[in-house]
Parts: sequence; structure tokens; C-alpha cells
Amino acid sequence: MKCSRMGVLLLAFVVLNGPALAAEQAEEGAVAEILQILKERGIVDEAEYSRMAAKNTRYEKEQESFLPKIEWSGDFRFRHESFFFDEDALGNETRNRYRIRYRFRLDGKAAVNEYTDVFLQLRSGGIGQRSGNQTLGSVVDFDSDQFRIARAYAQIRVPQEWVPLRGKLAMEMGKVPNPFYGKVTKDIMLWDRDINLEGASLRYKAKPWQGGGVFANAGYYIIDENSSENDPRMWAVQVGATHEASEEVSFGARTSFFSFNSINKAFIRRGTTGLGSIDGSGGNVPDGLRGDDGPMRVIEAAAWVGYDWHEDWPMAAFAAYSHNLEAARSATFSAGKESDAWNVAFEVGDKKKYAKLGIGWWHIEANAFPSMFVDSDLLDGRTNRQGLMFYASRQIMRNTDLNLTLFRSDEINDEITVIEGLEDAERIRIQADMVFKF
Repeated sequence: MKCSRMGVLLLAFVVLNGPALAAEQAEEGAVAEILQILKERGIVDEAEYSRMAAKNTRYEKEQESFLPKIEWSGDFRFRHESFFFDEDALGNETRNRYRIRYRFRLDGKAAVNEYTDVFLQLRSGGIGQRSGNQTLGSVVDFDSDQFRIARAYAQIRVPQEWVPLRGKLAMEMGKVPNPFYGKVTKDIMLWDRDINLEGASLRYKAKPWQGGGVFANAGYYIIDENSSENDPRMWAVQVGATHEASEEVSFGARTSFFSFNSINKAFIRRGTTGLGSIDGSGGNVPDGLRGDDGPMRVIEAAAWVGYDWHEDWPMAAFAAYSHNLEAARSATFSAGKESDAWNVAFEVGDKKKYAKLGIGWWHIEANAFPSMFVDSDLLDGRTNRQGLMFYASRQIMRNTDLNLTLFRSDEINDEITVIEGLEDAERIRIQADMVFKF
């Protein structure tokens, strides 16, 4: 078999230098480094070095363009969940329930060019937009579980010199992450964090003054593609600002506006009884979610503050309020507009030091928001409910967390009996999670 001169030289060099090259060959650009050493030792002359280096550069570029690198990450969560009932809607004792679940998510990111990336998220779980959980034993005889596409979108970033205040501006298109909630405490009053929207988002943020920042998000999304009538859809805008008053104190605020348009009977039905919903919902009043068959518009405001008074026990507080501008009084039930939602939450600690501890209260009236979008764990994925959450988190090893969460919830207005069996039901829900990130 014939070998090229370049191959013979490289082979000879490796044999002569052996183990000393092992680490260098493991790094990116090892061939270029070897060629440089060959030239320095006089094994190849300048002309031969230039020819082989150019050939190697062309080869590396061809490989990069043929198969872009994909960065992979993800997490695996193992959960034990318990339900303890005080009583059912008839005042009878209800049997407690236990189950074991897991969630597996795999995230991929591919760089397309200097300004564009493509993202992918695959996750476990069956049909349902609010959970990637797979319950052990939900398929008989150890059958295989499902794996679904949770996100698939392209992100295009605008050159920074074109952006006002030299901020960052990006457009995301496809099945995109929800940009309308934050990361301070448990910001889950209106949106379940497992929901990914379908459409296009604009994200902007900048730092126009020392210690301060502004941000804005906007988007247009399709809720239900329909060939016989207008598609139910949502458009939304959000603006906010943050400020670091000192090394210890920071705070921020935002306001959001959501408009749900071309709402049809199927949308209303999913929000009231959960019929047709892919993972259960309910709580909206059929003739109260909006008036006069028009769009449904919701405004939301939130504020938060952080206080790093102690290295091991930083504190954060969060509050939010929302109002459905179109909610109407029901002609069927003894209820008002039931149009408001609010929550307060408080956190202290650092999970990497000792522990992070939190407590929060949520109150979501029947027509405050479409019920199929609210958090599926907090209030059972329904409106017309209020409840308390306690939670604790501790990093027990690198990239490994132990989380404990307790939910206590019940009905707000027991005169609204859209969902039979939940009018007066009260229960405690406890989740114990082990989360592994990679």
C-alpha cells in the first residue's frame, strides 16, 4: 500500500516521539502543531511545510462545514410523589396515593454561523405540554416509554452595533422557550415552566447605566391550527428593568400584556372542564373567561428584590399580580368576574452552601388566565384555586441536587362547580426529587 509523503512523515514523527505527543494529539489542531515541530526540527523545509499546512487547513474547513459541532447537555430527574387527602368534595375520607416518576431532557445546540444557532430539546413523557414526567408502571409489562420534541427553534442575533444602547437583540422562531417569566424565586403564577410556545419571539436586553439593565420581550404564537376558522393565537409584550443598588441589594420590576385572539369553543372547553385538553386542566367559567366573544386580554405586573446580607444565606422576595380585562360575570354560577391572580414568595439560602429554602402563596381566581397554561403541580393545573408551597433544595454532589416540595391547595369559590369532585376537596402534595445535570 502506498502512503503519501505527509502521512509517512507524520507516522515517523509519532514513532520517534511516542508518548510525548499523546496530550498534544488529543487537543484540537494537533496536526498543525506536529507540522510546526517537523519544520522546527528540519525534517521538512519551508516550502513543504507551507504546502502541507495549507492542505490541512482546507481539510479542517471542509469538515467543519460538512458537520457542525453540536453541544449536548441535559438533566435527569427521579421523583417520588405523595398525595394526602383531608376529604373529598362530599366530606368523605379519600385514599392517599403514591407514585414514582422520572423526567429526562436532552438539549442540543448547533452553531450555524456567527449570528445563528439552532436549538433542540428532547424529553420523556407522553402527550402533554406541561410535564415531561413518565410514571413508572404507566405502561404494562415494562414496555418502552416515549421521547418527544419539546423545543426546536432557530435563534438569530442582530449585530450589537445595530442594537439601541448596544444591547442584545435576538429573534427565535419555531417551538421556542417561553420568555415571559423570570428566574427569581418561583415565578409560576401564570405559566407552567414546561410549556414551550409555538411561533416567534423577540428578546432584547441592555445595560444603559452602571448597575442597571432593561429588557423587553414580544412574540406571536399559534395555539391551535385550524383549517375551518381563524386559528386561536396569542401575542404578547413585556418590558422591565433591573438595578443593583449596591453589592448587597438588587431589585427589578416588569409588566406584561397577553392577548388571546380568535378564541373558539374548543379553547373555552379545555379551560373549563379540561375536555379536549392533552394533559388535564379546568377551572375557568364558560361564560366568564371573556365577554362578547371578543379577545381575552390579561395584564400582569411583578417586582422582586434580592438582599445578599450574608454570604451563605442570601435572600430574595417576589410578588406578582394579574388581571383579566375581559372577564365577565357568570349568568350560570353565583360568582363575580373572578378575574384576578396574585402571589408572594420568599427565598433564603444557597443550595451549594447549606440549603435554599422557600415559601410562597398563590391565589388564582377562576377567570384569571386560561387554566391549561398554569402550573400543573402548584394548583393541580387548574384555576379557582389557592395554595401554599414550601420548598427546599440542596446540592449534595457536583451537578446533583436534592429537592423537596410541599403543596397545600384548595378551592377559592366552592359555588363554581364546573369540575365535579373538586369543589371542597383539600389535599397535600409532596415531591422528593433527585436531579442530575450533565
